[in-house]
Amino acid sequence: MHNNSNKNKIQIIVSLLVLLLLSYLFWIFITWLISVFNGLQKEVAAALIAASATIVVSVLSIVIAKYYEKKRAIELELRSKKIPIYEEFVEFLFKLLMNKKLEGNPMTEQEMLRFMSGFTQKLLIWGSDDVVLQWSKYRNMFVNEENPDTMKTMLQMEQLLIAIRKDTGHKNKEHKRGDILKLFINDVDR
Repeated sequence: MHNNSNKNKIQIIVSLLVLLLLSYLFWIFITWLISVFNGLQKEVAAALIAASATIVVSVLSIVIAKYYEKKRAIELELRSKKIPIYEEFVEFLFKLLMNKKLEGNPMTEQEMLRFMSGFTQKLLIWGSDDVVLQWSKYRNMFVNEENPDTMKTMLQMEQLLIAIRKDTGHKNKEHKRGDILKLFINDVDR
């Protein structure tokens, strides 16, 4: 621990020295540049400044556009990985809630545990921070509580679904508490 503290102090000192050196070199460059422009005729200096500004603005525009283009491509790639995982979760929820009504047999505890384990693994890699947090809260209700409150569990599930929707690009501005639950639970108001 003591060794790391000394190492951090040395890194901070070296970083400050490098920053000071770069600042000094930048100051020298600016003063040199000003002296060069002062020695030129006004018309030539104005033309050079205009040309330099045009080049700088063009280069900055291209760099910024490429940055945002790359960022957008990464977001789209991540979204393409997330959506199948989230669809799998929604399918699991509907099976969990509707299987007894549709097929006559409820989902077994082993099937639920198998799904939850696989989903957690995938979510750990691809899920957003908010989705991972909401999944953790939802999952812990089943693990840590003997008889979880059904309404509390459903509302936490709704928070997870809202986080999933947000992670896939939806705004969720018009939703009130319980609105998403109403899509598959008829008597949520009661």
